[in-house]
Formats: sequence, C-alpha cells, structure tokens
Amino acid sequence: MKTNGINVSARLLCGAATFLALAATGAPVLAQDAEEPATATADDEENAIVVTGIRSSIQSSLDAKRNATSIVEVISSEDIGLLPDLSIADTLARLPGVTAQRVRGRSQQISIRGLGPDFSLALLNGREVVSAGNNRGIEFDQFPSELIGSGVVYKTGDAQLAAIGIAGAVDLRTIKPLDYKDRQITAQATYTINDQGSLNPDFSDDGYRFFASYIDQNASGTLGWSLGVTTQSIPTHIIQRELKTRNDQVSRTADGVIYPSDNPRQGVQSRSFERTSVAGTLQFEPTDNFALTIDSFYTDTSDSGIFRGTETPIASWSGASFDSATGSGPFADTATYSAVVPILRTDTEGAESSIFAIGGNLEWRANDNLGFVLDYGYSTLDRDDVDFESYAGTGRARSGAQDTLTFTFPESGEYSIDGLIDYADPANVLLTDPGGWGQVGFLREPEINDELHQLRAEASWEFDGGMIDSIVVGWLYTDRNKDFDNNGTFLRAGPAFTDSSLAIPADLIIGSSNSKGIGQDIIAYNPAALLDSGVYQLERATDDTEWVVEEKIHNFYIQANIDGDLGSVPVRGNIGLRYADTEQSSVGTISGGFTNDVSASYDNWLPSMNLSFEVAQDTFIRVAAAKTITRARLDQLAANQNISVNPLSCADTNGDQIPDTVIGFNPPTLVCFNLGGGNPTLQPYRSTSFDVSFEKYFTPGSAIIVAAFHKELSDWVLDLSETIDLTQQIENAGFGSILTTAPELATGVFGGPVNFADGSITGIEGTLRFDFGDVSTALDGFGGFASVTYADAEIEQPGLNPIRIPGYSDVTWSGDIFYEKYGFRAKLAARYRGAFLSEVQNFSGGLDGADAQGETIIDAQIGYTFEKPGSPLNGVGILLEAFNLTNEPFVTQNDLLGVGGDVVGTFPSRHEIYGRTFNFTIRKNF
Repeated sequence: MKTNGINVSARLLCGAATFLALAATGAPVLAQDAEEPATATADDEENAIVVTGIRSSIQSSLDAKRNATSIVEVISSEDIGLLPDLSIADTLARLPGVTAQRVRGRSQQISIRGLGPDFSLALLNGREVVSAGNNRGIEFDQFPSELIGSGVVYKTGDAQLAAIGIAGAVDLRTIKPLDYKDRQITAQATYTINDQGSLNPDFSDDGYRFFASYIDQNASGTLGWSLGVTTQSIPTHIIQRELKTRNDQVSRTADGVIYPSDNPRQGVQSRSFERTSVAGTLQFEPTDNFALTIDSFYTDTSDSGIFRGTETPIASWSGASFDSATGSGPFADTATYSAVVPILRTDTEGAESSIFAIGGNLEWRANDNLGFVLDYGYSTLDRDDVDFESYAGTGRARSGAQDTLTFTFPESGEYSIDGLIDYADPANVLLTDPGGWGQVGFLREPEINDELHQLRAEASWEFDGGMIDSIVVGWLYTDRNKDFDNNGTFLRAGPAFTDSSLAIPADLIIGSSNSKGIGQDIIAYNPAALLDSGVYQLERATDDTEWVVEEKIHNFYIQANIDGDLGSVPVRGNIGLRYADTEQSSVGTISGGFTNDVSASYDNWLPSMNLSFEVAQDTFIRVAAAKTITRARLDQLAANQNISVNPLSCADTNGDQIPDTVIGFNPPTLVCFNLGGGNPTLQPYRSTSFDVSFEKYFTPGSAIIVAAFHKELSDWVLDLSETIDLTQQIENAGFGSILTTAPELATGVFGGPVNFADGSITGIEGTLRFDFGDVSTALDGFGGFASVTYADAEIEQPGLNPIRIPGYSDVTWSGDIFYEKYGFRAKLAARYRGAFLSEVQNFSGGLDGADAQGETIIDAQIGYTFEKPGSPLNGVGILLEAFNLTNEPFVTQNDLLGVGGDVVGTFPSRHEIYGRTFNFTIRKNF
C-alpha cells in the first residue's frame, strides 16, 4: 500500500539532477565539525601552536557546548572519524546521559536521559528525516560516520528547532565547504575481521570499508563544494540462546527447583552489513548578505543474514517428557528431557533499504537588521525485508527419531545441550514439518515506505543594542506519509514431498553450522534455491498487516534571542513560544476486510526558555524550562482494527449481519460495539521539563560540568480499555445505519493503546574533561574524560503497579583516556549502562519489551600518522582498532517466582554473543 506523493520517475529525475549538480561542482565529506575549523590554534601569533587530532576535536566540542544557547552535547570531526566506533550511535553513547542499544551486534538505537529511542527525534542538517523502522526513531547505522561532520544532542530545545521529543533530539550535520580555506582530499581503506570465526559456511568472517572525500572552493571563496563516498561489507557472527524463563515458561520440581518447560531456541546467526553512501554539499555566498546551501544524502543498505539452529519443544504439549533436574535452586543446574523432537531452523533474514534526502537553505539579509530564511527538506525511504524460515527434522509430526537432551545452565545464561543425534548428518535430517503445524516453512516480506517534506519560512529582526539581540518569527510545516505491509506466506509441502518430508538435495548441502559452546551443530543447506525451485507451495497468510499513517503539522513560533548584561553578569539565551497544529490520519483494515480511514487533530502550545549566565570568567550557570511532546509510535497510530457486536446490547433481526435493534445499553459495562487494534486518535506524550547546569571551562581542553534535570510526564500510552466515540469505525465497518435511530450506540469500548498514565524522571549528570598537559608539560599529550548520569524514573498507572520506561537505565557512565603526540595516538574507551527495558523484535515484526542486564563495552585504538613534509608518506595514517574487547554479551532476564508468587531470583532468558571486531585502517590526507 504505497501512497507516496512523489512517484518513482520523479524521484529518479530528482536524484539524477542532484547527482549532475554535485558532479559538476564537486560535493560531503571529510569528517570535520560543521561549525568549527579543522584545527584549533593556541594563539594568532607568528609562532602559533596548532592543535590537531583528538585534542582539536575536544576543544571544538567544548567550545561549541560553551557557546550554545541550549543545554547540548557535541561530537565533532575527530570523535566521529577517528574514535574507536563502528557507528555514530557508538560515539553518541559516550556523551553524558546518552546510551545505546545493540541490535545484531551494532549500536543502532539511542536513549537520552533515561528515555528510550521512541522519545527522541533525529534531524539531518536541522531537518526531520525518514526512518527505516516502522516507527519514527532512525536506525543510526544507516548514516555512515565518515559522512557526518558533527552531531549535536539537544537536551533542551527551543522554539526554532525543527523537531524535539520529550527526551531530546539528535542533529547530524554534514560539513559546509566554505568553512575550509583549502582543498582537502581524504582516502581511507579498512580491513575488518570478527574473532568469532565463520559460524555459518556461507558467510565470511572478514570484510572491508572504503571512504573518500573531496572538499574545495573557488579562488574568491564564494563557492564551495564537497563530495563524500563510502562503501562497506562488514560481517557479524552471533551465538544466540533463548531459554525462555518467564514464569509461564518454566516449571518446578517437588523440591521447588525451577527448570525450563517451553520451547528454547538456540543457534548461530551470520550477517553481512553492506552499505554504499554518498553525501554532497554545494555552498554559495557571493556577499555577506546572501547565502545558499544545498545538501544531499543517499544511502543504500543491504543487511543480509542467516540463522541456523534448533527449537527444542520440551513443554508438556510437545510430547516430550521431563526426566530430571539437578541443583539446589532457585534455577536448575541441569535438566534432562526425553522424547524430544527438535525443529531445525534455517532462517534467511535480510533488509534492503535506501534513503534519499535533499535540502536547500537560503538566507538573505535585507539590511543590517532584517533577515529572512527559507528552508526546504525532502527525504524518502524504501525498505524491503525478508524472513524466510525453512524447517527440517527427523520426520513429520514426531514420526522420526526422538532425542534425549540434557541442558546445562550456568548462571551466565550460556547454556549448552548434550544430545544423542547428530543433526549435521544428512542421513538423519529431512525437510519436513517436525512440529505437525501443517507447514514446512514460512515467508514474511515486510515493506516500509516513508516520505517526509519539511518547509520553513522565517523572518528575524536584529536590534542595535539592549538585552534582546533579535526576534525571530517563523512557520514550519511537516508532511509525512509512512506505510507498512507485513506480507506473510505459509510454505506448504509441494508435490515432491512424501508425507510432508523430502530428503535435502545433495547439491544444496554446503556443510554445517558451528554452534560453538551450544553443542548443537546442524546441517547447512541453501534455502534460497529451494524457494526458487518451486519445491514449496505458497499460501497467503491471513494475519497480514497493512497500514498507512499520514501527519500534517503546522508550527508557528516566535523567539526572542537574548545577548546582554544583567547588571555585571553577561546573559545569553532565548525565550520562545511554539504553536503546533497536528492533523493525523491512518488507513488500514477493519473487520470484514473493509477499508478503515480514521483521522484526528489536536494542537499544543509549547513555551521554552534557555538562559546562560556567565557568573565568572569561563564559568556558566544555565537554566532551562520547556513543554515538549513526542507523537505516538506510528505503528500504534495504525488503523488496523477489529470491531465486534455485542448481542446482549444490540441484535440483527433481519439476518443481514448488521445490528438493527437495541436490546440494552449502559456504557461502559454494556455497549453494542467493541473495538480493538491500533488507535489513530492517540494524543502525544507530553512533558514539562526543568534543567539547571553548572559549567566551568579551565582551558580549551579541560572542563567540569554538573547538570540536574526533572521532567513531568503525562499522557503516557498504555494498552488498556476505555470508552470512546466509535462513529468513524462503525461507519467504516458497514454498521452505520443503526446510528440513525440510535446515535448513542456510537459510544463503545476500545481496547488497545490509549493515553492513560503519568510519571516523572529526575536525574543528575557529572562530566570531567581533563587535559593532563595543563598540569605538567611532562604529561603533554595525555587526556581523559569521565561522565556519570543517575536518573530516577517511574510511570504511575492509576490503581495499578508502576511501569518501566523503555530504554531507561538508572546509572550510566562513560570514560576514556588517550595519548596523542608526535603523530602517535592511543586510546582506551569504555561505557556502561545499568539494567534497562530493551525492545526486541517479535515474530510479527513489532517490538516486545525485555529486561536487559547492564553492560560495559570497552574499545581501544592505536595508530600513527606520518608527518614528513615533501615525502609521499606525509599525511599517511595507520590505525588498529578493537571493538568490544571483553566480548560483552547482550543478556535479558526474567524474575523467578516461588510457589507463593514471591521473587526468589532471576535467570537469563536471551543471551547473545557478538564477539570482538578488529579494524586495520590506512588513511591518507592530501
């Protein structure tokens, strides 16, 4: 269901025109700060000391933070280009109050100050941008770090900011070529390898990453252009265990020892993350009063993989038998099961997506006081996923050989399995329906399309003196259209199967998986060839989900920018007000396959204030307050709904399947219509926030910062039942005729996501950035950073237990120590986040919450850059990087309950090992 406003031909023409324009002029990106020069200079004297590399980055970031009017965190060029980070999310996660969640071994989503990825928004060059998932939050690994010049995390916003959630916003910025005085060319090549080895024979354990950029200007410095290109193929190998230890998935011995009794799933997954990206900027400033900037970004991503492993049904419903367990509890040390029939899973998983974004910004100053800004941004995404499950086993519906399995459960969750049957032997395995489900596989091919237009018109007046530096008034319009189609298909046994079983063709067998410590290697075959050959019969699934969500938002704002003195104290900042008028609609399906088109509208007044007082030299106290909103998840707004008729309230007397007679009506206990599914009328999450920060800058590379924050949260979205007006849905389902004579029946009960709960989050942050050279010249070149954040958050449900916030960790910290001098550099970096409610993908492509354990990630790098003017080696750098040095796993856990329902402990449920990744890079700056 694709309803994008610009068709494919128009997009191709737009892309071609942009490419030609950039090719003609040149176009991002050497990774450099978008607002700061490439180097920091100690003074302007003839013998100035030029600081480069890591220290330049630190000084640029601290300078940008000090000069900002909002409370922000800044990463600049060296942070992105040369820190030991696989993605921008890794770099962002080192900032105070920012954490990342790893997905398939890559940092992909971020949380700000204890609020998960659903509650912050991402910008590209100051404009909202499309997202690759079925929600608003972007997947940060779609944006190569090499093509981003700087990043700003807004912890407090202002009225001008294009978008900010209740947690904050992240603005990824490409460079402006006129910020550079000379031509700059960079080329870089990286070899990467994962130390897990190749866990599946059809995926390599090594890969590559290439990057090149070009920045140049004309002789008069009025026209600048830049072009950056990167391509990569990066492997990931994952050892996965999913024991399933929720209370309804375990049983107890007579002695109270808990053991699993559901359907554990374990195996190994291998992936290749391939991405080609291009970014370009064209900048024209013929006079001081006129500036035109055009920037564009394109990325094409293929994240392909395969999982080979087993499901081991050990529940009573499976036909298996529990034999015994050892250990004193609360969880068993070992457990043995007989008559087990494992289901061999070969799951092909992939996602192909492309993002194209282009924007133009025109600034014109009519005179010394009056200025205008016109800005337009367009971005679009096309994504096609595949999840192809091919099943194998010893025979159909438990008709083949049965196994006896002994599970060993260490406290870490890295359990192992000892069995009797070799599932890597082709003689023991058939393509079949081992569970007796009536299918030999399943195919799901979700499609996501996202299109976003954003237009800004702004006027400003600068005053010649006084406390108010300028007044800005503006209009910002956002039009977004996103659609999702789940596309499920059952794979039934074709004519070549006998009793739903088929020997695996010998020419498709490629070896076996390497399950490492799990102890259950399985046969490896090429499932794609089976699908292409027509072996399976395809039958459309009945659970198909398809929806479109559209939003049109008009923002009108006014902001006073402050720059003056309050007595003897310099004051900078802003006070603003935004009015946001939102129209949202969704098209989905309702019971009976009817089209369900539901719309709603709401508005919000959003005041904001940011003030910075320089109470002493290089010493600042900042205060901020604001009202902010985060619109509900797009999949929660989807109009896929089921409506049912209560025969105790209204009846169909003429047999046309439409109720026509009222029997009784007493809401909410007795209503005619009940509705379930998504909720297109959801209001946004709302927050009133207060911030205070103390900042002391000692030298360009040293500072201490302490901040406190508090947010009052309201209209939190939960899955509950409430009484609402169902007129639109009743009419869409074809039941509207009864409302003519009984309009009161439009009041019905809805069960699903509703705005219900309130809560708060309060926290404190401390940051120390230290240049050891400030203490002693003997320590020149050494530096370090440390930051810790504590937050207390809770969502209260009236009359019910409090709930946890997705992405919330009570304690997070990050730190690093480095040495950089004489071309040599070395760095050790670590980050920690406490336990949090993670979001993991479920079978239907949605997200489920899971309690993740705390984790500490340690990375390191060592390198050398040749500084030999006149030599071909001048500007050549070599760099060795190591990621996840301690091989930290991602682990979720569940509470263990005693016989009386009390918590007696915890035990891991999901356990994923990603291994260590090593990069060797050669880089040349010209």
